[in-house]
Amino acid sequence: MTSYPVIDADGHVNEGDVDLRPWLPEAYRPLAPIRLKDNRGHARILLEGRIWAASEGPHPGVSGPFAPHIVGSRPGMVDPQLRLQDMDTEGIDVAVLFGTQIALTVNGLMDKGLAAALCHAVNLWLAEYCAADRQRLRAVGLIPCQDPPAAVRELEWLAKQPSFVSAMLPTNVYGRNLGEPDFFPIYDAAQALEIPLCVHPQTGHDGQYGVWGVMGAGSERFFKYAYVHMTAFPFELMIALMHLIGEGVFDRFPRLRVGFMEGGIGWVPYWVERMDEHFEKLRPQFPNQQRRPSEIVRSEQVAFTCEPEEATLEYVLDVVGEEQVMYASDYAHWDCEFPNSVRAIRDRATLSPECKRRVLSENAIRFFRLENLPAHTVAERLSAAR
Repeated sequence: MTSYPVIDADGHVNEGDVDLRPWLPEAYRPLAPIRLKDNRGHARILLEGRIWAASEGPHPGVSGPFAPHIVGSRPGMVDPQLRLQDMDTEGIDVAVLFGTQIALTVNGLMDKGLAAALCHAVNLWLAEYCAADRQRLRAVGLIPCQDPPAAVRELEWLAKQPSFVSAMLPTNVYGRNLGEPDFFPIYDAAQALEIPLCVHPQTGHDGQYGVWGVMGAGSERFFKYAYVHMTAFPFELMIALMHLIGEGVFDRFPRLRVGFMEGGIGWVPYWVERMDEHFEKLRPQFPNQQRRPSEIVRSEQVAFTCEPEEATLEYVLDVVGEEQVMYASDYAHWDCEFPNSVRAIRDRATLSPECKRRVLSENAIRFFRLENLPAHTVAERLSAAR
């Protein structure tokens, strides 16, 4: 039994399964996402005149076939009461919630006004979802990064809401990397408001229309979702981390905190070593960067989420630091380990009790600056009920 709260640093809701029209301004209600199925039975979203989540070809959507045991969604992603029950089953005390369909789409929209309206609509819905238990359900807000002034306004609104602990960044916007000055107003506002930002990857490329939206590294070259997902998620995080460090963002904004989510962590030691080498040997090419990449990565400005089953977890913790890594369930996407993800870390004999406590609890509490935590953990409540 754990005596500390288990924090899920990256769980998901299914806002794409929600009719968002009640939360949209009247002018944008006719443009609300429409969920439908194509003639092969694949779930699709009609948005901005385009059909998202294509079933074949280079595309950003999730498509099967999946292995027989894969579910890929649970009712708790829309119903918070069912979510709380699933959290009890898994042993999660607090879940930090990211969106799915709209969250991984909105920064690729061409209509900036629609993007801003959808971000705010999802945030309003997510606030209501979290109101079911504000101690246990915490939200990551959406911001329209293709319109930095609007993103700043949304950040300012999020900072006043009790349930929101972070805001989500895409890995790129229309192929523009995160270290570009266009995005500096977002980082300046996040630093001033003390809101951490979380870079969450997506598969991202629309091969039919060329370069458009949020690109996924390598996705334009593949015709199977499996290849697109394997490459885009870690590779785009690597690019985002590299560009933010190399363009001096963490030095320009020394109180900015950025998390890198859902791409695993086995790549981090290799990438940090490679970035250090290039910084040392090609130093003139980094005029805005003051510190070694490894120094930045090991600082309080940067955090990562792990996949609980990763075999390299112990090695990464030893090389990068035990305070940089947070547990994440990825509830309830096709690659999550529900209901065993907490157990996968808690039962690892090769991790010390202190290390487990950091990964499962303390690192996320510090990164998200979580307050008003539940008085009793799931484990304690279940033990008392026996």
